[in-house]
Amino acid sequence: MQIIEQDFLSHIGKYKGILFLCHRNADPDAIGSAFALQQAFGGTLGVVEDLSKSGQSLADAIGADVEINPSIEDFEFVVVIDASVNLQLGNVKLNKYAVIDHHLDDILLKDAEFYIQRPINSTAEIVWKILKNINFQINEEIALGLLLGIISDTGRFRRASPEALRTAAEILEASDLIYEDALRVLSAPMDVSHRIAVLKAASRSDIERFGNWLVATTEINAFEGSSAMALVDLGADVAFAASAHNGLCRVSGRASWEAVRNGLNLADVMREVAKAFGGWGGGHRGAAALEANGRPSVFLEECRRKAAESLISRQEI
Repeated sequence: MQIIEQDFLSHIGKYKGILFLCHRNADPDAIGSAFALQQAFGGTLGVVEDLSKSGQSLADAIGADVEINPSIEDFEFVVVIDASVNLQLGNVKLNKYAVIDHHLDDILLKDAEFYIQRPINSTAEIVWKILKNINFQINEEIALGLLLGIISDTGRFRRASPEALRTAAEILEASDLIYEDALRVLSAPMDVSHRIAVLKAASRSDIERFGNWLVATTEINAFEGSSAMALVDLGADVAFAASAHNGLCRVSGRASWEAVRNGLNLADVMREVAKAFGGWGGGHRGAAALEANGRPSVFLEECRRKAAESLISRQEI
């Protein structure tokens, strides 16, 4: 059942022993949103498998008590944060649960007791609206978590909608937080292994031209998202970075604002490619990912072909 933010309190109030569960490799949007809800409604903050580097930096900065791989059976109710597909939750088997998410996917929504999903920049914007409707007074830690969720998911506001900008301003006005303080948390330098991976991704990349569009692909061992983003920053219109982990291929895709404006939807590209191989794919128009069994080279070729078809078809209109 789909609900709106104003109805969240009446629905969540029916349950005790609540787990606010973040997807694996939890990012700042997931951590900040789950932390805010935990502080407002009680319960436990949990993460499947691990946190991303930036997610861990945020958790440390706000003093979040994060339980890794919590036992679902210990909780009466689970609220899945910033995820709406099963693969993002690994081997977790959900029973009674709700979803709060901003992606374009709907797999987990079908069996949820209730859900809030809107295709906006970040889950943090949805959570902020929930807190506003119950007149919850946020502290600096909650403000930092929500603001960093918006900052990270908008590429430091490069892809921000008017709603995301308004929400960020409201969070700053409602707290003693200074915007520069939030940037410091995200500005921690990459460690050596991260920098090496991104540099290798660039040096190993293949670049193909389709009309006036440049699509870059690369195979690496880790840090797929950072590597794809780096290739776009270097000049690619679209970039895909893939890695293999025990037979499971992970691909992250990033697109320039110009490519998205011209109709490219990476969420659709990833979803279609993954579905053909029995995997999962989805995300946003300018940033998406897939996971499926197979060789990285095969998935990179399919992603490149689908992206090129989309860009070229619209260029000819």
